[in-house]
Amino acid sequence: MKEIKIFKEESTISLREIKDAEELWNKKFPSDFKSFLLKYNGGIPYPNHPTIHSENDAELWSIERFLSIGDIIIQKKHPMTYTLHDIEAEDFVPHNLNNDEILVFAFGDRGIYFMSLQQHQYGQIYFANYSGGDGIVKINTNSFTEFFNSLTIASWYEEEYDPDFDFKELHYSDNKIFQYYFYYTPNDPDLGLQRFKEVFAIYGDIQPPEDGYPNIPQKYVDDRLKLDFLLKQGCSTDGLLLYAKKASTIHYLVEELRLDINKMYKGRYPLQNYLTTTYQAEIKSNYELISELLEMGIEMDWSISGTKIDQSVDATMTEKLRLLNDEYLNYEIQDKEWWAKNGKPSGHIPFKKSKYIADKLNTYKSKT
Repeated sequence: MKEIKIFKEESTISLREIKDAEELWNKKFPSDFKSFLLKYNGGIPYPNHPTIHSENDAELWSIERFLSIGDIIIQKKHPMTYTLHDIEAEDFVPHNLNNDEILVFAFGDRGIYFMSLQQHQYGQIYFANYSGGDGIVKINTNSFTEFFNSLTIASWYEEEYDPDFDFKELHYSDNKIFQYYFYYTPNDPDLGLQRFKEVFAIYGDIQPPEDGYPNIPQKYVDDRLKLDFLLKQGCSTDGLLLYAKKASTIHYLVEELRLDINKMYKGRYPLQNYLTTTYQAEIKSNYELISELLEMGIEMDWSISGTKIDQSVDATMTEKLRLLNDEYLNYEIQDKEWWAKNGKPSGHIPFKKSKYIADKLNTYKSKT
């Protein structure tokens, strides 16, 4: 069995910090979990994305990171931060779980791992899938230590696994099965920005050759401090608009920093990516993003045609918007059918229909 290593992303803590967290929660944490926090204080697993079998072999999403004591404190103060509200209320009932006594300790790709602090099932670990699937699934382990020791790695990592692997840089590795991370530090934005700068100094390539793309850390460009830093480094291209992914970020770039939303970048228009879906999970988020932008008054020239990856002519932006709208409506039908098929018709939440997208399409239709 391959050893799972943990690479620290936060400062080392003492028992004092753990006791403070326990006082806030008004609960004692399992002793082996406290030992894990003292040793690592959260962190990133190597190899990336280990997973574990459930008691009924349900589909579980792999672990991206373990939470720090700072995350655990914030979780109690601001429960909505840790996506428990994304779990269907009815999914808690079969397990007799109380939301106030659930401690989320790890994030997965599309789910969370948590332990119960309730007396009758103290320390029991569960996985909650907030993208549908099996809802909440019980993990067949009796302790946090047993859980950690039961983690397995994907088969495609086997031949690349290096038992002697270690960080050469504090926040970056070029090992191809240890991705780069710009660490999530909600309790310390200044620390998050500093780590962002450290990684960018190693990884960043803001002015690549004409046939390349900048190494802009798009997944973590989520606040103005990081955006302003990138722009000061010379990253003034509309490539940032391609990677923003949030309406508030795009609004800031267009309205306050005056980036041109109609300027082609590497042969493509900034909003073209948001009008194109490559897999179903993108449909809803892209639809909602475009709706937010239209509500904010962020407009582009909807009559222009973009280019495909192979540089052939694409449909007009309005035609692509119509296709996205049709995909969104069809996605809702499929979602409703899925919940009904699995005996939980109330699990389907009607999708919001955007009057802004409808108005845009109706305006285009009247012109044609």
